[in-house]
Amino acid sequence: MKRNITKKDIESLTDSQKVSLRELWLPEKHDLAIAYICKNAETEEYDEIEFVVGDVILNRNHITLVDIRHPKDDNNENSKADTDNDSTDNQEINFDEEFDAEFDLSDEFEDENFEFAYERPTVFSKEDCLPLLSITQMLEIFERRNYRDANFYILAASEESLCEMGNKNMPIDNVENADQSAELCDILWENLKALLL
Repeated sequence: MKRNITKKDIESLTDSQKVSLRELWLPEKHDLAIAYICKNAETEEYDEIEFVVGDVILNRNHITLVDIRHPKDDNNENSKADTDNDSTDNQEINFDEEFDAEFDLSDEFEDENFEFAYERPTVFSKEDCLPLLSITQMLEIFERRNYRDANFYILAASEESLCEMGNKNMPIDNVENADQSAELCDILWENLKALLL
């Protein structure tokens, strides 16, 4: 059973549909996503990085997504912050002079053959990412939109209970090709794509 949309599904979207999808997505920990990171600005070459969201950081209106594989070193960061605070409390620092003294860059890049090495990042801006939505996430998007413009209806029943969701205005008898079997994930994705502008 297919549980999430794939990179191939994302590639079928137009640019405006990608923007709409990004706006509908409310990222959470353990979401699957794909980040588009520029590897080479001259050739406009992008790296497509599939990752699992390990943390979501909200800073005013900016959302940062942290790969679950991002190394954590809380103790060193806290002790470094404490040390930095102690040393700057009682003295005034001229950052330009200090930078120039520590980093003399005049002779650093004389070698014309020097190339910067690209390292796979583990922290991404939400604006550079798109979700690989699960069935649950797609159903939540439809529910948030009150199933408006959604052309699907799901009915599940057991001996004692019944669950209905979707647009009740669509009679099942009128569905064309109703005898064809398909993945629920793919059907939801096709309906969600129709909602994206």
